[in-house]
Amino acid sequence: MERNHISFGFCNMSGKLFVLANEKGYESEAFIESLMNSQVGEHLYHSPYTDLWIGETYIMAVLEDEVELRTGVCLSDDFMYWTGYLFKVWSLTYPEETAKDMLMQAPSETLRQMFGGLHVMSYEQAILELKELYESK
Repeated sequence: MERNHISFGFCNMSGKLFVLANEKGYESEAFIESLMNSQVGEHLYHSPYTDLWIGETYIMAVLEDEVELRTGVCLSDDFMYWTGYLFKVWSLTYPEETAKDMLMQAPSETLRQMFGGLHVMSYEQAILELKELYESK
């Protein structure tokens, strides 16, 4: 992925969306599943028109209109930001993959279990590790 201020902005906004879910008290793993399986997630992580979706508050409002989000256990803000950022890097690095493809290869439980080791790698390396783990199963 080419790193520039635009891609950084999209990745940062995605990370902030996941933290916003915590601020609203949404159960973290259910939020991740709901987002990645939603039409909003499809646009955010697979549409060439992602620049139309600027702003995590707007994206959250649209998602709340599309799916029912439940409150519950929130994972750390660090984990949530990293996960949101990771999925956007993934979508920019592998644009042919959908949000559902990414979630299938990196379910929230796997991300949670591997966070300690993955979050210290580059996002691109973390994605490769997750892809290798998925392919080995």
